[in-house]
Amino acid sequence: MKSLKKILLTFLMLFFSTNLFAAQSQIAQVNGMMCIKCQKMVTKALQEASPNATVKVSWPEGVAVSSFTDKSNLTDDAYKEAIAGTGFEVIKVVSVERIITEAEEARKLVD
Repeated sequence: MKSLKKILLTFLMLFFSTNLFAAQSQIAQVNGMMCIKCQKMVTKALQEASPNATVKVSWPEGVAVSSFTDKSNLTDDAYKEAIAGTGFEVIKVVSVERIITEAEEARKLVD
């Protein structure tokens, strides 16, 4: 009985110590954004493509970030297409298994 209790306790500790939901961020290096209007165009396109995402775009750093509490509903190619539809060139798209909140951190990940 004691070993069954130990196994159950170990299982519960492992279960609750891991993330039940894996966060994800998609980051794009975007070329050609020159002003706040450009930033707003890309932001709007990404919000429409992924309404459940938290979207942050920074024209000075040339990055767009969509963060999800779970997984993205878009492939990296679809993410790239959503931005390209605004007329800007997407150099690179990467996905990471965490929430990215700072443009500087996002820029480092796509450089």
